Amino acid sequence: MQELLVEPLCGLIPQKAPYRGFLPWRIFKSLLSIMAKDAHGYQPRLVVIDGLDECQNPDVQCELLRVIARTIPHIPYPLRFLITSRPESHITRVFDYDRDLQAAIIHRYNLSDDPDADADIWNFFETEFKEICRVHPLGKYLPLVWPDETTISRLVKRSSGHYIYASTVVKYIRSPKHRPDDRLKVILRLQPPHASDQDQPYAQLDALYSLVLLGAESPGQLEKICLVFGILYFQSCNIGFFRKSMNSYPSKIEELLELKAGDLVLLIDPILSLITINKQGAVQIFHKSLFDYLLDPSRGGHLPFDLPRVHEIVATHILEKYICAFIFALHLHPFLTLCSYSQYQAHSTPIGLATKIHSTFITLPTTANLDISITL
Repeated sequence: MQELLVEPLCGLIPQKAPYRGFLPWRIFKSLLSIMAKDAHGYQPRLVVIDGLDECQNPDVQCELLRVIARTIPHIPYPLRFLITSRPESHITRVFDYDRDLQAAIIHRYNLSDDPDADADIWNFFETEFKEICRVHPLGKYLPLVWPDETTISRLVKRSSGHYIYASTVVKYIRSPKHRPDDRLKVILRLQPPHASDQDQPYAQLDALYSLVLLGAESPGQLEKICLVFGILYFQSCNIGFFRKSMNSYPSKIEELLELKAGDLVLLIDPILSLITINKQGAVQIFHKSLFDYLLDPSRGGHLPFDLPRVHEIVATHILEKYICAFIFALHLHPFLTLCSYSQYQAHSTPIGLATKIHSTFITLPTTANLDISITL
């Protein structure tokens, strides 16, 4: 962006303004000067800043937004800005809380809520596959109808309304050095990647996921983030406890992980481009393909994504909240000693948990006829 918007211009902000020396102001000043020379008739102008989050310095990103907000009231001709960005936390905070931006007229649009996103991505896939059939060296060997609508529908569903998945898939399939039909089967998991070619179908997508997740402030925070992902994954599977009792509201996740109220908001702050709390108040994953990344050891194996640990946490929760209450109701509480989640860390394996459960229940009197069934 710096290379596209640089040097020289007019001054709408006073010479002694403390922010005049900032790089965003120098860029913005130059841009206004160029546009002012061509503003005869006051025709509306649109300035597009694409990928604000890709600037290397977050401070520059935020200051550019402030400079635009401060300057717009002084511009003597129609001018609008279209700014695209991932919802990084520092950018979101500026829009939410900065006084200068609060005073400006801003329309925020979340592409995840776009009702036409799936139709647009369907058209994208359809167009790109036709192009592959037309120009690929092996295009004449592909079926007349390739791929079928069912396959495109599966790909659209996995895209979750975002072009990053769709563009990654198309880039992989259209390689002129490989068979497009074989590569599509790899994407659909109908055959494994070719190990001899060091095949990485989702290299671009994996790089994005890794970049965002490794932005966590500490290994401990990343571990808790992965636990949240594990809970959301099981909840998406709609099985056992997750079908009967679990929802994805922050309070429930905080209860499972023994966090204080509001801690989940702070926990997911570095990864707001992957996960959010939606308008209904539920925690929502933006990309369905994120679970594929986390579950594949060859892609997300460097991350502490531990599903057995999530099972353990849920089992502990069930014991404490449901079975413990049941036994207390039978006046057996002197015989029951259950540890909290933090105490269970010493038994942080399924075997350790099973040993603890067994050692707890064998202390119960034989007169207690308990028939307990747990489905996880």
